[in-house]
Amino acid sequence: MNRDGRIPNGDTKRELKIENAIESAEFASATAWYNRDVNQRAGIYIHIPFCERKCTYCNFNTTDFSRELAARYIPAVIREIAYWGELLGGPNTGRVKIDSIFIGGGTPSIVESSQLATLVTNCRESFDVDADSEVTIEINPASFSRPKVDGWLSAGINRASVGVQSFIDRELVSLSRTHTANEARSTLELLRNAGFKNISIDLIAGLPDQTSEDWEFNLTEALRIGPEHLSLYLLEVKEGTQLYGQIKRGLRPRPDDDLTAEMYRMMCEATGKARYDHYEISNFARASEGEQVSPLRSKHNLKYWTGAPFYGIGCGAHSFDGRSRWVNALKTENYIEAVASNGHAIAERLELSEGDRAAEALFMGLRLKEGISLDEFHSEYGVDVIERFSADLPRLAEAGLIETKGGRLTLTAAGRLLSNEVFVSFV
Repeated sequence: MNRDGRIPNGDTKRELKIENAIESAEFASATAWYNRDVNQRAGIYIHIPFCERKCTYCNFNTTDFSRELAARYIPAVIREIAYWGELLGGPNTGRVKIDSIFIGGGTPSIVESSQLATLVTNCRESFDVDADSEVTIEINPASFSRPKVDGWLSAGINRASVGVQSFIDRELVSLSRTHTANEARSTLELLRNAGFKNISIDLIAGLPDQTSEDWEFNLTEALRIGPEHLSLYLLEVKEGTQLYGQIKRGLRPRPDDDLTAEMYRMMCEATGKARYDHYEISNFARASEGEQVSPLRSKHNLKYWTGAPFYGIGCGAHSFDGRSRWVNALKTENYIEAVASNGHAIAERLELSEGDRAAEALFMGLRLKEGISLDEFHSEYGVDVIERFSADLPRLAEAGLIETKGGRLTLTAAGRLLSNEVFVSFV
């Protein structure tokens, strides 16, 4: 699952079907079931699309930064926050309970801290946001100053997710990143000195021309810095990106699958030795000695993998209420116009069948270290996994990709690396 709630193409064959945007009354009926569960906490994702420059591998919904456009966009986001807060919070149930806010992009750190503070404030006014909520901002190194950092902390932003991607300058240049390795190090030091106690670092493995020595250096540098969380991704070359075009034209070599597999093994071994909880295929949270479950696992990202509700605000943002998925208008200007007219900007919506829900819960749950409880899955979805997938599970087990132990179905170390090959069996 991507940071904004999108299911990556490699994880499912199904794409959202385009439907007419729904009317407010209809949507209130479709989501009212959630409000009955007062103990369930949802998450809010806020999309800030602005970037100085698009990275070669990026297929996220971004646009060039403009102060004038940002000045129009932020009020639209505020209006959409208020719309959903009012719509989802019924008169008998009160405001929807929230325990995570994730401000992603794009480059959220490119806009003024006062603008981001206003967004967080409006979330707290429109939703029942827990006092100890995880409030994350995505940061590109060198795209901000110390006064901005102080502004984020004052606004209640308490977690920083830093898109380092590499500590090697030539790799950063090849990715069209706008920072250097030393600027990334300085950024992480600045955040720590300013008072951030929860920092996550993103790195990418399997880049064209990247050697195992390069990846070992990146891993060693990240672990030396010692962030609370690591997101270590294997490169996915997505159609439509600059990198895809470069590889197709022979300007860059295609990533080596065997070498990438070795890099994944290296990251698992290195993070394990450094006492990180490898709780999801690409995510690692620092743990104290003896801790099997780190308290530093990302609250927000866990919602994507456990099927909890999350509400996407902003252009191209995706949402899920447990029964349906919907996505906002992609283009920034169209989003602003739609919110001005309707209060929301829904462009596509998909009602999930019971089979869809079960399939998604299965392959999303398997992304986690704990996998799925077979008994709980049967109780929730009425599906006996062992019986339903009796044609595929023995083959996957024999290949060493899955295992069943203690009533739980989990991926093995090899299965995590080849997860897409496993998941396709459940779609």
